[in-house]
Amino acid sequence: MKHELSIVAEFGPQLADGTLAARFRQQQIEPYLGLCDQVVLDFTNVRNANSSFINALVAGTLEQHGQAVLGKLVFKGCNAVIRVLVQSAIELGLEKSRRVDV
Repeated sequence: MKHELSIVAEFGPQLADGTLAARFRQQQIEPYLGLCDQVVLDFTNVRNANSSFINALVAGTLEQHGQAVLGKLVFKGCNAVIRVLVQSAIELGLEKSRRVDV
């Protein structure tokens, strides 16, 4: 089963509020990681974001669930700006999850 989430439908084309992203992650992403084969984060039509939002959404998930969660997360429709922010958030989340494991 796949759980697909339209980020633009939830937040609009400009992503800036890390607190909202963290709440969304807790309510709409994390519960489905154990239930679904894939959780798709669709960034189609999102024009811009800040690192606070993407880190709360992506790095927080990896920090909580570790590298294995990358097998379930799919990032769809990322423009060049979003792609760079997501890649940085993945690296940050993996680094934080390693610190917790030590």
